[in-house]
Amino acid sequence: MNLKLKFLTLSLVSLVAILVLSYFLVGEARQSLKVSQSLERSVVLSTKISELVHEFQKERGRTAGFLGSGGKAFREELQEQRRLTDEKIKELEKYLTKEYVSALPSKAQEVFLSVILNKLNDISQVRVKVDSLQIPLREAIRYYTQLNNDLIDSVALLARYANDAGVAKELLAYADFMYAKEKAGLERAVLSIAFANKRFTSPQLFTRFVDLMAQQKAFLKAFSLAAPDRVREYYRKTVVSSEPSLQVLNYERLALSSPFTEGALNIDPNQWFSTITKKIDLMHRVESFIAKDLINRIEEIKKEAKKRLNGVLILSFIAIAVILAVSFVSLRVKEG
Repeated sequence: MNLKLKFLTLSLVSLVAILVLSYFLVGEARQSLKVSQSLERSVVLSTKISELVHEFQKERGRTAGFLGSGGKAFREELQEQRRLTDEKIKELEKYLTKEYVSALPSKAQEVFLSVILNKLNDISQVRVKVDSLQIPLREAIRYYTQLNNDLIDSVALLARYANDAGVAKELLAYADFMYAKEKAGLERAVLSIAFANKRFTSPQLFTRFVDLMAQQKAFLKAFSLAAPDRVREYYRKTVVSSEPSLQVLNYERLALSSPFTEGALNIDPNQWFSTITKKIDLMHRVESFIAKDLINRIEEIKKEAKKRLNGVLILSFIAIAVILAVSFVSLRVKEG
């Protein structure tokens, strides 16, 4: 009886040890899976923000054309663009549920609730002022630009709270590329004014153009340092070596060579607008590629987390079953 009791005690201790170890291992695996699911939500949210920024950039351009013409041009195009923008706003608001936002860190909650959603609610008032020509062009452009900056800032903020170093780094590259594309959109407007007047009408406008070029280079450099090789290669093939990019570069060189000479910038502003828009559309393709790459990476992380969780459960079950089986057989033998 003493030997049997000792064996039962040893088996019980082993079983308890396995159960405790399994509890912690399963908890760690479940936490890893939970983290991967949180990363997935952040990446999906970032892609929705990117799509909305792209539509806002187009709405800003059409709004500028509408106000700049005194309401005589771009009226129908502006209404159609607003419809496309509203679709992306609804998609973002639908995704930003109270449950999702409440799970974010306090700083992220403040950004999404107090800044982004509130400003999105203001857009209807801005549009009414635009339609009635009761808002200055500069003020309207500033509204869209600030809103885009806030949206892109939120992507960088999501990267800060990402638990996976690789995903966080690529999210930062994503945000940097979005910033570069945003500056390209502003450059489109600035050079449209210069080409329409065949020169830069003020030193401030020329300085703004030079600043925008410098900011694009800085953001693209940051993007190149943080992005994976496959993303950088796709950007190089899609944008850098493209015909629209080369044409934009020629326009920029011309603008830099004779900024204030009367009639020196004898370029059709519509041709410039069309050319840089093609480049910006190519940049949007890169944004979509980064989004897909991030989602694929998250899927791999989720698969690995599920595999780890299932592995821990299976091994724990086998270990417990072996201990119970050995104990049962040993006791039967001793009784025999």
